[in-house]
Amino acid sequence: MENLAKDNISKLLVKYSIPAILAMLVTCLYNTVDRAFIGSMDGVGAYAISGLGVTMPLFTLIGAFGVAVSVGGSTNISIKLGAKDKEEAEILLGNTFALELLGGFVIMVLGLVFIDQILYAFGASAKTLPYAKDYMGVILLGAVVNLSGFSLNGAIRADGRPKLAATIMIVCSLLNLVFDPLFIWIWNKRSGNWNSYMPAYKLYMDNLLLYKR
Repeated sequence: MENLAKDNISKLLVKYSIPAILAMLVTCLYNTVDRAFIGSMDGVGAYAISGLGVTMPLFTLIGAFGVAVSVGGSTNISIKLGAKDKEEAEILLGNTFALELLGGFVIMVLGLVFIDQILYAFGASAKTLPYAKDYMGVILLGAVVNLSGFSLNGAIRADGRPKLAATIMIVCSLLNLVFDPLFIWIWNKRSGNWNSYMPAYKLYMDNLLLYKR
């Protein structure tokens, strides 16, 4: 953390921006890989990929909430750490984590209760609804873990370890690439959506274990 006060601004910009950009690019593989494998499902590929497309607005809104809270919290944490106010930074970390947990729980409950109405509003049809519901149902169940993982990952960057934060995100994205064919082709073609939840759970556990050290 001391480097932030002493290093050249241009050097710090490169140090923080490159890992963040790489992590964001690799994270884009989540939906790209899901679409590739789901679209290859025999007999239902067209309806399944259409159902996945219907979930994208809701998926994006959930992600936007997680990133907004994470960025806001990590920015304030960085400010407090720069001011040598570690106690206030820890309070902000706890508040950010709690807000992500609460937001994830509210999103999960409301999403599961009104999932049919939400998906119809985003353009689902009678034929694509079952596939959209299968996929989005699992995403909603993992919202608490996914969003709280975002907050902890942002705090790692705020603490002066952007490479570690990016590495955790990249590893989780690559795990998604591994689990996709296992769930869709080998174990159960209808359970392929669970693979997106498992890397999110790993993201949460890696970040949580890091802060418990």
